[in-house]
Amino acid sequence: MHSDQVSASVQATASGKRRQSVRSVAHVLDVLDYLDSCRDEAGVTEVGEALGMHKSTASRILSTMETRGYVSRNDITGKYSLGMRLLELSRTKLEQLDLRPRARPFLEELVRKTDETAHLAVLDQGRVVYIDKVDTPQTLMMRSRVGYRIAAHCTALGKAILAELPVGTVDSILADKGMTRFTPNTITDRAVLKEHLRRVQDQGFAIDDEEHEEGIRCAAAAVLDHAGRVAGAISVSGPTIRVSRQRVEEIGGLVRDASRRLSSSLGYSGH
Repeated sequence: MHSDQVSASVQATASGKRRQSVRSVAHVLDVLDYLDSCRDEAGVTEVGEALGMHKSTASRILSTMETRGYVSRNDITGKYSLGMRLLELSRTKLEQLDLRPRARPFLEELVRKTDETAHLAVLDQGRVVYIDKVDTPQTLMMRSRVGYRIAAHCTALGKAILAELPVGTVDSILADKGMTRFTPNTITDRAVLKEHLRRVQDQGFAIDDEEHEEGIRCAAAAVLDHAGRVAGAISVSGPTIRVSRQRVEEIGGLVRDASRRLSSSLGYSGH
């Protein structure tokens, strides 16, 4: 056999092995998808017939997957279901999607751009809870702290989150928590707040103009997860002597941009 024929034969063999390897991977993924769709156990024959593969092939794949923990075999029925290894992988992925480590670089970026304090918060039992904070390098800083709970109706973080929630959920929160007046600027009328929230939706960020604390202005935007649900919100806050009404609008645009990029990193594909 000529050398070029030998080379062609070797290449054909290698190509065949690659195709076989890809086909085997596809079979494994098909098995996982099928067992997921079953919502119950499935036997070797059923899996083979459903996926159009020989019974011996299905048996070999399921046996290999069982040894690795990706499927589990019922010793009584002899049938298979999804294994605990998948739960371990999903837990790892959920930890990767944890909001705080994902949001931290965006908070730090906002502080670099504005020289003001950035916060990350979530809504818990109708209240806004700070879960992370990056302080301004300036001497006059915010008194906020991680774990601090504040009202939703009069804070930029809270309004950004409320604007993304169903109307019924917002009504329940306001009915349960009330609309306490903290400053002369606090919105205490439900209809006025709802109109305000519509403007928040339109512009993509909320502003707290001394509504919770006199002398403090804040801009915030909601963060959405892969399913389009509200995961939390990020904000930038500062004293009114540094954050004018014009500047808080500019900061709002920066926060909106950061929240959209953070949402994208969580798998959200809207906007």
